[in-house]
Amino acid sequence: MTKKKENKPFKISLSLKRNSDSIINLVVFLLICFGSTMIVSTNVGQTTTNSMVVLNTFVRQIIYVGLSYLCMYLINRFFSLERYGMFKFIILPAAAFALGITQFFAESGGSKSWIRIGGFSIQPAEFVKPLVAVMIAYAVFSVKNRPKKLKNFKSLYGKTIAWIFVFLLEILFQKDIGTLTIVFMISFVCLLTVDFPSIRKTTRNLKRLFFAGVMIILIFFCFTDIGTNIIAQTPFSHIATRFRNMKNPYDDVYQEGYQPANALYGIANSEIIGQGIGNSMRKYGYLTQADNDYIFAVMIEETGIFGLFILVILYGILFFKLFYYAFKTNNLAYKVILTGNATYLFMHFFLNVGGVTCLIPMTGVPLLFISSGGSALMAICIMIGISQNCISDIRNNELKKG
Repeated sequence: MTKKKENKPFKISLSLKRNSDSIINLVVFLLICFGSTMIVSTNVGQTTTNSMVVLNTFVRQIIYVGLSYLCMYLINRFFSLERYGMFKFIILPAAAFALGITQFFAESGGSKSWIRIGGFSIQPAEFVKPLVAVMIAYAVFSVKNRPKKLKNFKSLYGKTIAWIFVFLLEILFQKDIGTLTIVFMISFVCLLTVDFPSIRKTTRNLKRLFFAGVMIILIFFCFTDIGTNIIAQTPFSHIATRFRNMKNPYDDVYQEGYQPANALYGIANSEIIGQGIGNSMRKYGYLTQADNDYIFAVMIEETGIFGLFILVILYGILFFKLFYYAFKTNNLAYKVILTGNATYLFMHFFLNVGGVTCLIPMTGVPLLFISSGGSALMAICIMIGISQNCISDIRNNELKKG
C-alpha cells in the first residue's frame, strides 16, 4: 500500500530569508526602538499646545515601523536583479515622474521634495537612494549575458548614468541639496567599486575630478565667502544661510542662527549620561525640527555621551557588516549593492551629525532609524531588505562550497 502524503499545515512567516545576518536584524531592531523612543520624547515638547500629540506620535510611529518592516520583508523575499531587469522599464520612469511631480506641491524648509495628499505625505527622493545602487549593480550583472558592454565605460554604464543624471537634475530643482549629495555619492562610490580593466582609465579620471570639485567647494565656501555670496543671490539662498550658520551660528542667534545655536546649547548641556529621557529643554520651542533634522541634539542632551557611544557602536556594526560581505563576495553585483548601501548609511550619518554640530552646513537629511518620517524609515528598511537578500545568497553559496 502506498503511503498517503501528509498535508503540511500552511504557515505564514514574516521572517527574512534563510541565512540572513541575525546581527544586522538585531541592530536594526535596536536602532528602531531607540529612534522611536526619541521621537516620542521629542514630541513631548509640543504638549503645551496639543495634549494628544504624544499618543498620536506613538500610533503614527507604530504604523511607520509596521509598513517599513513589511517593505523590508517583501523586498528581502522577492528581490532579485533578474526581476529588476524585467520591471526597470516601469520602475525608472515611475521614479522620474514621482520626483518631477513634487514641483506642484507646497515648499517646505526651502525644498519642494514632498507629495502631499490630504494628511498623507511621501518624499520620493528617499526611495531613489537604494534604487541607484541597484541600477548600477544591474549594469554590472548584465555583463554576463552581454560581454560587449565591457568595451568601455560608456557601453557599460551609459544608460544607467543617463537615468541617474535625470534623477539628480530633478532633485536639484527640488532644491534638496542634502539628498542630491547623497544620491551623487552613492552613485559615485558604486561606479568605482568594480575595477574592470576597460574602464580603469575613466574611473581614475573621475576620482581626479571629484577631488578637484571638493577642493573648489572648500576654497569658495569654507575658506572664503565667495561662493556663499554668489549663492545668496540665487533661488538657493537658503544654502548660503546654512554656510553662514556653519561658520558662526551666533552671528544672528535670534534669526537665522536660532536653531543651530540652540542645538549646540543642547549638546553642551548633555554631560556623560545626559539629562534623562524626556528631560531635554531644547525641544520646548527652541528647535522646530526637534524630532527630525535636529533630533541628534535632543538625543545627546537627554542621553549624553553614553547615548552617542551606543549610536556610534550600532551604526559601526552595520557599516562593518555591509563592508565585510562586500569584500567577502566574488559576486560583483552584490559587491556594488552592499558598498552603495553602506555609503547611503554613512552619508546620512555624516550629513546629519555634521550639520547639527555645525561642522558642515545643515542639509536637512534625517538621521536614519532615529529621525521621524515614514519615507526615510521605509527607504532604509528597503535597503536593509536588499542587503540581507544579497547576504543570504552569499552565505548560501558558502555552504554549498563547504
